[in-house]
Amino acid sequence: MFKKKWFWGAILGLTIIVLVLANLTNMNRAVAVEMTEVFEGLITEQIYTSGKLEAGKSTDIYSPTSGVVEKVEVKQGDTIKKGQVLMTLQIDDVKEQIEKERLNLELIETERMNAKKQHFDMFKEKMLEDPSVEVEELDLTSFDLRIQTSKLMIASLEKKLNNHVVYAEEEGVLTQVLVDPGQMIAEGSQIATIVDLSAFKVKANLNELDAGKVYEGMQAIVTGDSITESYEGEVTYMSPIAILVDQTSKDASVEMTVELSRISPELRPGYNVTIELEVPDKERLLVPLTAVQYEGEQSFVFKIQDGVAVKTEVQTGKENEEYIEIVSGAAKGESVVLEGANQLKDGDKVKLP
Repeated sequence: MFKKKWFWGAILGLTIIVLVLANLTNMNRAVAVEMTEVFEGLITEQIYTSGKLEAGKSTDIYSPTSGVVEKVEVKQGDTIKKGQVLMTLQIDDVKEQIEKERLNLELIETERMNAKKQHFDMFKEKMLEDPSVEVEELDLTSFDLRIQTSKLMIASLEKKLNNHVVYAEEEGVLTQVLVDPGQMIAEGSQIATIVDLSAFKVKANLNELDAGKVYEGMQAIVTGDSITESYEGEVTYMSPIAILVDQTSKDASVEMTVELSRISPELRPGYNVTIELEVPDKERLLVPLTAVQYEGEQSFVFKIQDGVAVKTEVQTGKENEEYIEIVSGAAKGESVVLEGANQLKDGDKVKLP
């Protein structure tokens, strides 16, 4: 029994000695580290949003008068020149209506004149019977209204006659044709759309957080799955209001327009594209992300003094995928541990390469 106790006591004592020796060895062991310097730099931030490519200028063509479409001279996709005929309206019945209305106007004017003559003749007869009789004013309002109505009708028919041929006011590519032969159209209704492909723009929406970082004049890069090149552009419009583009969403968006600085045959209105914007930054004190360690909410770096790691609390700021800003706790040009920082404790000996 005594021998057993002695045996296990010897084992325990040996274990304690080994642990003490290991601890002493570790205390004397230097951790290999690599250093980096705190430097000044920028943390650039990219904003991405999607939009739709549009022609730089789009012109809607409206019917100058009402009538029945006789012939459509163009089709979607045609290249249009200024002054080119787009469509014609039927006018045969218009000419006939004008002639009838002119005859009707002459008839009304004749009736008015006869009414005045009859009124004057009646007055002359009464004057012969009684020289002191007063003239009764003749009410010609009904005749005047009919004459005015007839003149307006003639003017409307003449306008229809003069505008029965619709011409293109701008040159470009026809992207919409909204009428067909035989169709009755009203004055002012849209009949076509012409776009000018000498310039391109992109309309997009920014979320609330990004909209505050973007301003008119900011440079942009436009890319897309349907185009092989990337195109530089400039933000030319930022809406002064935010709206709900999707009624199912609670987040408002701000409309933005980017104008491209050049064009290419591969660009087509309607393509879906991506806009990349780089938010400008100020000079900041930076270190690589791996140089900063954390314990709870505390952030710190290790500096080296006389071959020993010194744990130093720092305040951090903006960061990206590579670097993090040091707001306080380290100065420009100071060296901090980069590689091996996650193995260090305050007071550890270190070994530099």
